[in-house]
Order: sequence, then structure tokens, then C-alpha cells
Amino acid sequence: MKTKLHHQSIPAYLDVYNSLYTDIVTGIYPPGEHLPGETSLAEKYGVSRNTLRQALAILNEDGMIIKSQGKGTVIAPQIKQNTDEKIPNPMLALSRHTVTDTVLSYNYAAPTDIARDKLLLSSSDVVLACNCVFKSHTTVLGYSFTQVPMLFFNELELSTSDSNSIKEVILDRLFQYSDRIDMTFKLIYANDMEIELLNVPVMTPLILTEAIHYNKANEPFARNKFYFLPEHYHLEFSYKK
Repeated sequence: MKTKLHHQSIPAYLDVYNSLYTDIVTGIYPPGEHLPGETSLAEKYGVSRNTLRQALAILNEDGMIIKSQGKGTVIAPQIKQNTDEKIPNPMLALSRHTVTDTVLSYNYAAPTDIARDKLLLSSSDVVLACNCVFKSHTTVLGYSFTQVPMLFFNELELSTSDSNSIKEVILDRLFQYSDRIDMTFKLIYANDMEIELLNVPVMTPLILTEAIHYNKANEPFARNKFYFLPEHYHLEFSYKK
């Protein structure tokens, strides 16, 4: 592999980026509060508005702030790293907003062909199929699509007659029960299904993560597809050897 090295000057926005970052992490600008306007910030930090915008763009990419057209710039909530052995639901744990509402719709049916392949099922098996939309008040953040074979309902303590039981499994118990999750990521663009659930225009960029859940017996017992609206999530993962 050939590598070329070039000396690069320090970007002009770096000092104001560092100053803003420090002021955010030390609580001068607390989570959930709006940043002052660009003119005020440029004067405070002694830079041009163009340099300030470059620093704000990087802070937004780094998940420190949330820029919303027409709503200003808000300090992002601090996302706590998961330090125990429990695997969290990424739709809840990695959101840059507090999830206040979930809307679930579900049915029981034969598995799709891809579910048969990935969950090692037969055409005679039955699966729970569930869409779950995640919202922060009136803002839709993303949604998940989950398939769980009936073979594992007892182990997951899932009662088909109890909607709260289904909600508990979809939002939390699948992750508690998982010994391992294999995940793949891709960038997609919203089609008819996504625009209906997420209330976004056609071709809106989405991050799609597919997860296959395995139990301690190394059996695949659930399949999740997570659809993230990138502006509402800060995806952060730790790998340990």
C-alpha cells in the first residue's frame, strides 16, 4: 500500500473549537440549553463568524451540539457509556434526545425468507413481527423492526395476550437475554415504508443497522433492524478483545 504524507497547517477554527468544547463539558453551556447566537459567540471567542461556523460544524459532527433549522443550536445531552455487561437498546441508549414515547404495531405470521435464513427457521414457524417508532415528544427519532420466533416466547417470558409484555421484550428483554449480537451497518435512503413511519421526505438518508441476537446456546433468537435518523443519534460502540 502506497502512502503519501503532506504537512498541513493547523485549522483556524481549532482554538474556538477547543474553547467551546471545554465550555460545554464543564457545564458553562449545560445540556439542553441553547447556545447564544453566532454574533455573540464570535465576539466572545474573538473569531469571525465563518471560523465560528466551522467549529460549530465539527462540534455537531462530534455529537456535542444539535443544530436544528429554525430552532437554533442546542447542547446535546451527555450519553453515558454502558459500563456493565448488559447490552443496551441502541434506539434508546444512543439517542441525542430523551425518548418520551414509543409506538408499537405488531402481528404474528410465517417468517419472511430472509428471517428463515438468518434465524434458522422453517416455513411452518411463527414469528412476532413488530415495528416500534421512537419519539421525543412530537419529534420522530427513528424506528425498529423486530422479528422473534415463537420458539423463544417462553424463554423471553413473552405473553401474546399482554401488550405490556410485548413492549418489554421489544424495548429491553431481547437485549438482556442476548449473549452476543452480530451487527451490520449501511447507509440507505427512505422509501415508502420509511417515509410513512418516520414522517420524512423520500430519499432522506438513514443509517440502517441489522442485528442478529444470539443466546448463551449460540442460537439466533431475534432479528432487529434499526432505522436511525442521523441528526438524532450519536452512534458510539466499544470493542473489547
